Amino acid sequence: MTELSGNPGFAPPRTEMARSKRRALELTATLTLTVCLVVAATAVSMGNRLLTRSEVLQHAAVLPAKSVPPAVE
Repeated sequence: MTELSGNPGFAPPRTEMARSKRRALELTATLTLTVCLVVAATAVSMGNRLLTRSEVLQHAAVLPAKSVPPAVE
């Protein structure tokens, strides 16, 4: 008699190769997402730091007005 594979209907039997490929794909996707999140968090924190510094510099420092040389006619 034919040996049953345990898959109902017309589903093909899963091979170990398909499982390892899927596992590798999931690992790659997870690592890529982790790297993207770290890059995004770094960019946001650097942007916040720059905004905070520029606001402090604008309020704390008064820049002298530029002197314009008199027009020669």
